[in-house]
Amino acid sequence: MRLEQKLKKWVGAGLIRSEQSEAILNFEEARKTPYLYYSFIILGVVVIGIGVIAIIAANWEEIHDLIKLGAGLTVLSLVAGLAFWKRENPNLLTVLIVLNSILILGMIGLVSQVYHLEGKYYEASILWCVLNFLFLIATDSKTVIHLWFVGLQIAVTGWIFEYDSDFNKLDWENYFYHSTVGFFTLWLWAERFSLESRKGSFFLWAVLFLIAGSSFFGFRRNYGYTFYESIDASWGSWLEAVRSYPWGRIAVCLVSLIPGFVLLFDRTRFTKIQRISLVASLFAFFLMCLPLFFLYAFQETYFAKVWNFFVFLIPSFLFVFFWLGIASAFRSHKRIFDLSLAIIGIRFLYFYFDLLGSLTYTGFGLIISGLLIIGCTIGYLKFKGRVRNFLGEQE
Repeated sequence: MRLEQKLKKWVGAGLIRSEQSEAILNFEEARKTPYLYYSFIILGVVVIGIGVIAIIAANWEEIHDLIKLGAGLTVLSLVAGLAFWKRENPNLLTVLIVLNSILILGMIGLVSQVYHLEGKYYEASILWCVLNFLFLIATDSKTVIHLWFVGLQIAVTGWIFEYDSDFNKLDWENYFYHSTVGFFTLWLWAERFSLESRKGSFFLWAVLFLIAGSSFFGFRRNYGYTFYESIDASWGSWLEAVRSYPWGRIAVCLVSLIPGFVLLFDRTRFTKIQRISLVASLFAFFLMCLPLFFLYAFQETYFAKVWNFFVFLIPSFLFVFFWLGIASAFRSHKRIFDLSLAIIGIRFLYFYFDLLGSLTYTGFGLIISGLLIIGCTIGYLKFKGRVRNFLGEQE
């Protein structure tokens, strides 16, 4: 609902006077940023850059290498100087910093071409992140922050894909775990020190990796002891696999939670329920990264099959517990609360379809599945208030 409609509704209900409504509208109008205006400026800058590149590319072979490098450094210096000159205008400063960032990436490619360096794209991305790190500190622009984090993700994932393209390996586990914990800790740090200009950007990345990280560990189907091909039904083989597992990685994962736990003990920013909920969620996330496949039984007995089935369900239970904690901590944040419960619902539906298997492909199975989805949705809408209270709405 737009602000104007809300204000009319509040005036009609007698909550505010019409003078207050006009004052609020005038205040918000003064605060609005002409994003469309600056978007077209950025588009124009990009088009000009492409035109310059096209002209240079057409005469590339005839241009001396020193002229290429000198022109590139000159343009970089001019844009940087102009950005410093116009630093009082935050929107124009953002445009110039973004342009300079693009030019830095172009200079990396130019140096690589002139000196015939055979580097990988993720190596260029790593260098770009290092060279643009000062921009990340010097400006509060959300565009620059998001652009830098995108470059960082390209660098890290590119390196992992180069050396480990199998999603079952430890490099991907480390990436999703430490990215999730890292961005969550960054958001807690921004909350602790009241970094209002960066808090929203860190929170967005934290939510994205809360979803990606928990889904990676909570939806995978590789929690079998086949993770190690050397494991067989013998007790000695199992012990050897346990000894050879990189337990130092688990210790690092546990230690990485400490900064987040410390930041959560700020009583001025978080209530008691929020602290307990977030600590419980982080600990559940840590448990999801443990090598649970070592719990599987090797025997072919009925009891072993039942035991293995419950071991198989442990990541699912931890996933649900993790998002229940997030929902409880953000019960006053409507979007995050609804997102948390929606993700839990998706996990239950995934388990339902996975459990019934081919039965869901039949006509009756699809009808039952559709009724289940509709029933769960109506039930949530009807009892949403009670769910909020159950998760700690009233302290």
